[in-house]
Amino acid sequence: MRLTASLALLALLCGSWATAAPLKLCFENVAQAPWTMPDASGLNFELLRRVEKLTGEQFQFHARPWIRCMEETRTGAMDAMIGAADSPERRLFSRLPILPDGRANPDKALYEDRVDVFLREGSGAAWDGKDLVNPRAIAVAQRGYFVGDLLRARGQSVIDNIKSAEEGLRVLAAGSADVAVLLGRSAEKMVQDDPRFAGRITLAPQPFTQFAFYLMVGRKTYAANPARIEAIWNAIATVRIQPDYRKLEAAATH
Repeated sequence: MRLTASLALLALLCGSWATAAPLKLCFENVAQAPWTMPDASGLNFELLRRVEKLTGEQFQFHARPWIRCMEETRTGAMDAMIGAADSPERRLFSRLPILPDGRANPDKALYEDRVDVFLREGSGAAWDGKDLVNPRAIAVAQRGYFVGDLLRARGQSVIDNIKSAEEGLRVLAAGSADVAVLLGRSAEKMVQDDPRFAGRITLAPQPFTQFAFYLMVGRKTYAANPARIEAIWNAIATVRIQPDYRKLEAAATH
């Protein structure tokens, strides 16, 4: 009953701007299963299409290299970026749902996922969930990802000119680095099943970190109608707790 009433109230509140111009949302043009795929399939789009129905909004999805997606959100060419982790740099040009104390609100995130550590066999590199042992102090991370900044803060030299987790694993297997910190459950599967990596790469038992990933909205778009954006974030939170969506997400992530 309470959920039904909340949905009705949300739909009513959204009515005043439902006829506004569609919002242009960019996402990375590299597969991040099960969340986003280059053809605009995946859980994020399933969630956002439900948000469209709930709010009366219209979203236009645009696949972009991740750095271009961030830049176009910064300049206003795009209204928002799908699946961005919170970082000081991104807060300079975009907004995300926040708690009263200024921290990002994970209840209004699109999803949460871990970032894994991959180690080259025989390199002496290790990760126990706290301390990174990496004799050459060279690590691989995907281009434009916040995890690269976290690695640099640990004194690592970061190879971050790669686009996909698969490319990162190839760089690691080739011996250019001994550690790769990569997002993407598909990377785990490749290490397990792909003969290119068998006996050459190990998945560390502990993840490097876990992030909440948001629909981060450009500051210009947010300033034009804060209530509209807040309603979208509220709708994301509403959809995420609906039993049918939770069942869908559980099936895709286990």
